[in-house]
Amino acid sequence: MSSKKMDSCIEACQICIEACETCSSENKDKAGMEKSVKLCIACIDTCKELITASKNTASNLNELYKKCEEACSACDNECGSHTNMEHCSVCADACRKCAAECKAMLTAQN
Repeated sequence: MSSKKMDSCIEACQICIEACETCSSENKDKAGMEKSVKLCIACIDTCKELITASKNTASNLNELYKKCEEACSACDNECGSHTNMEHCSVCADACRKCAAECKAMLTAQN
């Protein structure tokens, strides 16, 4: 596996974590935004798990790429529906890019 591709995926995860942290804190305690907050937190946790596993060259990377892709896609879909809020738009974009990086890693592995 190319370390350049891995580095790109890790960078996308880091950007996604930052965007999701901002989005979840901005939406905390806002009525109707509970799902957004929940998905942002799940995305943060999954991205952090993938980064750690990638740095340790864990044996379950494919499973984590898929899990991260799914979490990021779900967050993208939810936050993407709140484009009237800048932080949600930024979050959706970061999640979309991270999901694409994870999918590319899965494709490269097979």
